[in-house]
Amino acid sequence: MAQIDETNLNDGAAPEVIFGSSALGVPIVLTAVRCTLLYILVPFVLPMFGIADSFSPAVNMTAGFLGVGLMFYNLTRLWNTSWRTRYLILSLLITPFILLSLYFDYLAYLKI
Repeated sequence: MAQIDETNLNDGAAPEVIFGSSALGVPIVLTAVRCTLLYILVPFVLPMFGIADSFSPAVNMTAGFLGVGLMFYNLTRLWNTSWRTRYLILSLLITPFILLSLYFDYLAYLKI
């Protein structure tokens, strides 16, 4: 597990990751995968192969679940830092939109 330098957790600055740890590596890679799925694969690549109608809702739902999971994971990682409140507010604002998108993608998936 990655280590966070706890010497300046309450001064309002972003938590400093100790060199060589992977605290930011995994969430950034997973976020990159999610964004690639939602913003490149679904709108551009899948229609080129003619499978956008049947495959897009499943890809969007997978990316949505990944996004919600990443928010909760990041929230647990930042809970003991001064960034807890900011990230919690951001998560509470974004999560309903993702859940609404999941709902509509699920309905679209059932119609197929």
